[in-house]
Amino acid sequence: MVKYIGRHWRGELGLAVAFWVNFVGLNLLLLAGRPLVEQLLGSMTLDDDPRLVARLAVLHVAFVYGLLYPWQVVGVWRAAARHMAALWGRVWGLSARAVLVLSVTGTVVTMTLAAPAYRDILTIAFGPDRYGSFTVTRVGEGELIHFEGYLGYGAARELRRVLRNEPEVQGIILDSQGGWIAAGRSVGRVIEHHGLDTYSFDGCHSACVTAFVSGGKRYLADEARLGFHQYAVPFGGLEALSDMGLEQQRDLQHFRRQGVNPAFLARLFQAGHDEVWYPSQRELREAGVIHDVLRSEELLFGRALHPRTMHPNRPRNVRYVALRRSRRDVRSRVCVAGGGVATGHVLPAHAME
Repeated sequence: MVKYIGRHWRGELGLAVAFWVNFVGLNLLLLAGRPLVEQLLGSMTLDDDPRLVARLAVLHVAFVYGLLYPWQVVGVWRAAARHMAALWGRVWGLSARAVLVLSVTGTVVTMTLAAPAYRDILTIAFGPDRYGSFTVTRVGEGELIHFEGYLGYGAARELRRVLRNEPEVQGIILDSQGGWIAAGRSVGRVIEHHGLDTYSFDGCHSACVTAFVSGGKRYLADEARLGFHQYAVPFGGLEALSDMGLEQQRDLQHFRRQGVNPAFLARLFQAGHDEVWYPSQRELREAGVIHDVLRSEELLFGRALHPRTMHPNRPRNVRYVALRRSRRDVRSRVCVAGGGVATGHVLPAHAME
């Protein structure tokens, strides 16, 4: 194989083999596999952590256009030169070279047009995650965990890790401005798998709501809001590979399975991506999105003792106020629970939101 590769590169193969097998044949194989590559690129923006797929895509492009294609072109060009030296070979040699010129021109144009997509793939593969700042925190004795920040790459993986070490967890507090759609879905699957109830103290927006509605029972603080808007692809170069309408329909089905009223679902994605619809808590309760609202006095101490609001000199192992759901009382109440705070992994500080 190595000798064959070298012979083609030096133009030692016959023009027929170099052109029809190594150039036309290989390009037809690549063309046949193009739908699979596009499918992988499209799923990249819908994966919980798409960096591996993005890096494989970078390797694919680098191999095809950085190694394979130059090898094909140079080998055929040199084989054509040898062929033209033979009697009656000039016509076929010039024809092969003309095809190469057209091919290279078309490839340059295609690469130029696809530059935004390649740039976005590089950003996903090696750039920082714009939604990478989040914490997963154990609250009190561990009956609740608190997710704060954005739904970034690996959020569900970190949540699974925490839950493996905290089997007594019954609920999760979601306070998030949103993030990647896929991360919201993945966190929601983890919540469903573990049968957790969901709460929000400060609000849950955009992709976060997909995770929130996955809870068995769902509660809001009386000042917390749920925010809804249309999905969008922040990577403009990959927009043609993603169908946001289809993705919204997928999540509408999820909301429907969770018992949300169809009349409410008809309004779910009416707000544009640059806008946010905040339904009232009464609307949310009547639509089946939430089951109850927690009064301010029930959350007062929980807010006061949150680690971010503590005095810097206050011991970090101070008793933390946690929510406990009474089996006999649908409403949640606040009780003081001993214990410290375990902070989850924080990823460095980008799919659809």
